[in-house]
Amino acid sequence: MNLPVQQDAAVCVSSADKFQAAYKGEREQVTKVYLDALEKGGWRLTRRDPGATYNFDFERGGEHISLEIYDWEKTGVIIRKR
Repeated sequence: MNLPVQQDAAVCVSSADKFQAAYKGEREQVTKVYLDALEKGGWRLTRRDPGATYNFDFERGGEHISLEIYDWEKTGVIIRKR
């Protein structure tokens, strides 16, 4: 995946089934760049739940991932392979 971690980000976890990072940007801004990056990478949005924590599900081929964007210092991001 070509994720937007070049600027204002600290990667906390990067493994085969989980990615976690912290961002200095606001949650809405981080959400937009992640949705754009995943869609450009061929991932199709299948579920959107913009509650207190933003949750999104994506599918590409037979693969499924979930994206969670939450308040943490500024903004935290977790992508999990399902």
